[in-house]
Amino acid sequence: MAEPVTLAEIKTYLRIDGGEEDTLLVALIPIAREHCENYLNASLPAEVPTPMKLALLVLVCHFYEERAGEEIPPVVYTLLSPYRNIHW
Repeated sequence: MAEPVTLAEIKTYLRIDGGEEDTLLVALIPIAREHCENYLNASLPAEVPTPMKLALLVLVCHFYEERAGEEIPPVVYTLLSPYRNIHW
């Protein structure tokens, strides 16, 4: 299964030119994906809508820059909320 965001997209979002952080950034993609899917209570669709893609980019950026366990930025949940599958 292809990841919903690419290394190139992440590096552009983070404004990273070199390749020193590539391994870490690639490792953060499935972590961000899993976090989104857990919040959504569903798998990401094959065609990821732009708000979901932005939420993934924000999450990867957050996990990359904030390595001491800071809270997830609320904008992630704002972007994902319209797609959330709520079970009662």
